[in-house]
Amino acid sequence: MEGATQELGNILSAPPPGWHPPPGPANPIAILHASLEHLRNTGDEQYLFLRAILEVLHGRGFVGANGTAAAPLSGEEEQLLFHCATGLRHVMLFRWENYQPSFRACVRDLLLAVGLGLSRGGVAANGGAQTQHLPRTVTMACLSCASSFWKRGWTGTSSDESAGVQKDEQQSYLESLITNTLLPGMQRFPGDEAEELFGYVNSLLAAPFEQPAAEAAHLLAQRQYAAAMSASFLSLLVGEFTGGNSSARYNLPIEFHRLCHHLFESGSDDSAVSVNCKKSGLDATLNSSMTALSSLVGYILSSSSTAVQDESLLDLGSCIIDVTCDVLSWEFGAGASKWNFSSGSSRKNNNSVLLRPPQRWANVLINPEFLGAMFNVYSSVRVGHTADNGNRAMMGKQGRTAHLLRQLLLQLSSIAGPIIANELERRAYAGFLLDGSLNALESILNEQQQHGQLQEGTVASDLLSAEIVDIVTILSRLSTNFGIRVLSHLPSFPKFLSALCTTGKWLLESSLAECQRVEGDLEIMEGVDWRNDAVSQILQCSDAMADDYWLVSGTGGQEAAKASQLLASMLAPLYEPYCLCRTRMSCLEEHFMAREGGDLDEIREEISAFGLEEEMASAASLGRLNVLASMATLAGMFQQCMPKLMALFEGAGSGGDLSPDMAALLEEARMLLLCAGHLLTDDCAGETPAIPESVIHSCQGADGEQCTASISGLIEMLKAVAEAQAMKVASYPADPRLSPLLAKTLLWFFRRWGPAYILPSSDEYRENTGGILSVYSAPETAQPVVSFCSTLCLLYFCHWPQEKEVHDESTALLLALAKKGAFVRNLMVNSPSFEKIAALHSICASLRHNATQPEVAAAMAAVGGDLAPDVVGGYQRLPYSDRARVLTSLVISCSDMENEKATAMLNGCLKAVEAPFSALVQALGSKQANSTDIKVQESACLSILLYGGAVLAAEMSEPERIPHFINPSLPHLSGLMTFYAEDLTICEGLLKLFRDYAEQYIAMMTRDQCLNLFTSSASLLKHYSEHHCKNRVVRKKSEVENEFEEEQQYSDVMCAIQLLIHLGTKDFTSLCAASPSKGVETSQITDVIFFGLQQVLPLMTQGLLQFPTLCQHYFSLVGFMVETYPEKLCALPFDLFNALLDSLLFGMSHSDPFVAKSSLQGLASLAKEHIKTHALASHLSTKGDIVETCTRRLIQEVVFQPIIWDRLEPAGMALLPLAAIDVQKFIALVNAISQQLGSDSKQQRLHAAFEKLIKPEVLAKVAAEGREGRIVRVTFKKDFEIFVRDVNSFLITK
Repeated sequence: MEGATQELGNILSAPPPGWHPPPGPANPIAILHASLEHLRNTGDEQYLFLRAILEVLHGRGFVGANGTAAAPLSGEEEQLLFHCATGLRHVMLFRWENYQPSFRACVRDLLLAVGLGLSRGGVAANGGAQTQHLPRTVTMACLSCASSFWKRGWTGTSSDESAGVQKDEQQSYLESLITNTLLPGMQRFPGDEAEELFGYVNSLLAAPFEQPAAEAAHLLAQRQYAAAMSASFLSLLVGEFTGGNSSARYNLPIEFHRLCHHLFESGSDDSAVSVNCKKSGLDATLNSSMTALSSLVGYILSSSSTAVQDESLLDLGSCIIDVTCDVLSWEFGAGASKWNFSSGSSRKNNNSVLLRPPQRWANVLINPEFLGAMFNVYSSVRVGHTADNGNRAMMGKQGRTAHLLRQLLLQLSSIAGPIIANELERRAYAGFLLDGSLNALESILNEQQQHGQLQEGTVASDLLSAEIVDIVTILSRLSTNFGIRVLSHLPSFPKFLSALCTTGKWLLESSLAECQRVEGDLEIMEGVDWRNDAVSQILQCSDAMADDYWLVSGTGGQEAAKASQLLASMLAPLYEPYCLCRTRMSCLEEHFMAREGGDLDEIREEISAFGLEEEMASAASLGRLNVLASMATLAGMFQQCMPKLMALFEGAGSGGDLSPDMAALLEEARMLLLCAGHLLTDDCAGETPAIPESVIHSCQGADGEQCTASISGLIEMLKAVAEAQAMKVASYPADPRLSPLLAKTLLWFFRRWGPAYILPSSDEYRENTGGILSVYSAPETAQPVVSFCSTLCLLYFCHWPQEKEVHDESTALLLALAKKGAFVRNLMVNSPSFEKIAALHSICASLRHNATQPEVAAAMAAVGGDLAPDVVGGYQRLPYSDRARVLTSLVISCSDMENEKATAMLNGCLKAVEAPFSALVQALGSKQANSTDIKVQESACLSILLYGGAVLAAEMSEPERIPHFINPSLPHLSGLMTFYAEDLTICEGLLKLFRDYAEQYIAMMTRDQCLNLFTSSASLLKHYSEHHCKNRVVRKKSEVENEFEEEQQYSDVMCAIQLLIHLGTKDFTSLCAASPSKGVETSQITDVIFFGLQQVLPLMTQGLLQFPTLCQHYFSLVGFMVETYPEKLCALPFDLFNALLDSLLFGMSHSDPFVAKSSLQGLASLAKEHIKTHALASHLSTKGDIVETCTRRLIQEVVFQPIIWDRLEPAGMALLPLAAIDVQKFIALVNAISQQLGSDSKQQRLHAAFEKLIKPEVLAKVAAEGREGRIVRVTFKKDFEIFVRDVNSFLITK
């Protein structure tokens, strides 16, 4: 044993053999870690790790009967012991069979004793009261090592493992040294029985709570320490079986870990398993922790208040609670384990906040009396306002124990499932948790009233913030778990609602007071994060209750109505302080930013806006609990804000800069608009816009007229504000008092509000009439609102042409109204402002940004009308993309064929696009215009984007008119690629145009229109590929933050791929084949698609395939084409085929399951086609190992990897035909792969598994069609799953 430390130090200080140091100056730390890793991997044949542990421990008096007190370790010794313990664990686990069973058990028991502090030196010498303990890093490393050894031997017996292990003299010597000299009295577990282990741990956990005799009182601290470390050991043991991130590597197949997980969870009655597996280790751990927790609770409650001042007792309590939480966090079921890679679908729900422990735990967990006692202990342990701020260490320990208690209570609040027998038991259980949490929250609120706000930054303040967040999280979890149906029957339900309202108001007002203290500088606000977290939890809680199905579905009857009344009267009042405080805080922040003149962080602003959006949506659910009261709140705030805002607008044009007060006022108005928008509307993206049910019901109830009048009045007020600012924008567009952000928010409000409230469909509200539904239900009341929206957009188009975000919302508003239906479209056409927008489009469709005054005048004269030159000039300055979106809105709005005025406007808008493009094409064709001229390029870009705007109007009435309009121009549009292939802007614009056109209209085209599209697309892709294959270089950046930006540079490639996907849709192919006399032949479709694919393939390098979106679209195309037309792909030139095959092999192991499945399906189709027609013969003559390469990579990179489970079926369907192509070569390949396994047993198991999988009768029918082929595939699919489960269980190691 002596000299081991020195010998180990010499080894670690010298570079290991064959090691290549990193560049730069010599680094001793790098040498140490490299040497340590080398020693671990080579097996530590001299037992230096164990000998060094024993030497250091003996030298410091922690082991050995020398009668002296242990001395503390130095820093170097602590690091040495830690690395020796982890190194010893690695070495012994990886070479387990090389060690004698008695030696393994001896080392395991030694490490357990050292970790528990029960070695000889751990007891105070000479009966003294002082005890020296090892550092926690060392003890936890020893306990972790011991827990790993216990798991390693969990499923076996010592007699089985003894067979074949030769006696080792050095092992026997070290074992004798440990057991006879160094630690003769350590606890041994000779039978490796877990029952003895848990019995021993239980005795250690119970010891601190046994009243010691007077002369042995000094042993209490040692007992508490040993019990705390015992609880830590149980936590580590549970962690080893769950396979957490801190668990050890065992170099054992997954089947071992799965078996251990199952046996530790449930035990087994099988006589063949170890005695350890007869009973559930998890149950034993739970019983140990809950028994210790009960003893702890009883001890604290029966002792004086000094018990919670005992640091050792608090440490013990924290460890006991920790292991209880670990057990409750166990994921039950075969699919819940980390070791089960096949449970991809079941693991999707693992993020659920609810726990579903087994029913056998009911007696332990569902115990209301114990819950009450725990809340009493929590009241004793928690740190309140009156805490002694002088003893920070004590307060920290109390705070940690209290926090762990709250986490345990949170887990208990999350228990669901059959463990709770019936509804009455659910109510009783929820009631105890709710009452205890409310009492704790009430204590906090009372302390706040009596002692005031704690100073931020103190220990007590930090503990209080964590306490509040935890308690409101528990309350939120209770509402999520048990729902209104259970909670509303509890006597404390009104108190619960009142507490949420009171707490939320206090938190909001505290945040506002802090914001006022720092004058809006959020960077130096104290406590803002935890208050926001707590408010967020309260809002989520209210959101969950407001949207509870039992409440809103009407199935709850009178009970639900009563609960709704309670929510409206007791919880809804929180909406007012929320709006007041959030709005005021935003004003203060804006005032500070304007005063300081600081630049905004765009990323931070985007994150903040997203968080505010979510918070506002939750707050809206709160406000809808009592719509009338919420509207009264907003009306009062608007009435205070609007006069000042209107006065601000009146001052536009008077000069001067935007003052901080003005900025704050504009921000106040914006926040109020957000509150009103979320309260009155929902985000109906992809859905039919509808008025929220709660708003409808409120307007039809007892106070319905008042509520309806309040909403109508608010709308009129907002219209007045929007009109006032827009009119000033028309006169003074550059005045700083006029806010684009406010304009955007107003447009956002009307975009959400208008489609829902204007002319509401009777089909959507059959059971409801009157109220808010009747306010804008007639054309005479709806027309002014539609005209107002059109005028608003017109003014912004013409006078703020460069405000992109404003135009995003303007065009979205017009589009949302146009999609509402024919009645609203007729109202839009009748609006004078809308007519002006159409006229402006017709004038400016031919006007570039750099158009001359004569050109503008000529365009105005051609269209006529009374539009002012400055209005035309403003619209002309709109970005081309915005003009295209305006055209989309115009086409949809004017698409009603029964309206002659609309038809005339539509024809005028489309003709205005077609005429200048025809002139451009003629000029280029006759060489009267030079394609490199900037004016010509501008005109081409404008025309392409406007055509694209028309194409996106597929939601118009009678959309077949768009192909009729586009079709004559397609060849000319395609021809532009010959001039502008090198111009990425025009190139990508053309690809997007063709992509969108194919996507939107291919199903409704005639035969001639289809052929024209195919021909034009082929020409487009040919000229595109000819240029970009030669001149395009992929530059992939490694920075994650630049990935999206980098991928955008290759969006033209993605457009080309998407175009081919849309051209080759199966639905369209089937449609054409159904009527060959009128449709397009399938060969005509596939020819152009394969021609396009040949153009794209050279572009798809490994670099481009690294981009996720590009990769997905590429494999969507290739997977479909290979699966549908494999014979054509097999006939590709070898270079293109080889590139295609390389991409398929790359994709089959891709992390994206869709990419992998598409690739594997492609491989399967190629292999089956070769079996049927020998389609790959020519390629095999060039490269003979194509099939073997594909098969080997499929087996090694997919089948033998954990990723197989989300691509199991396509992998099997690919392996089957690949094996059938040449069975003898497949057998040789399997033999070569098995030789790499090393172990004879693994080779035998692999051969046996393949023999069961690959059956001659199955291979003979691989290419069979019909019922026979389906039967073969279904059979192989089942066999392949069994094969993968069996093979992976012994090939994948951990």
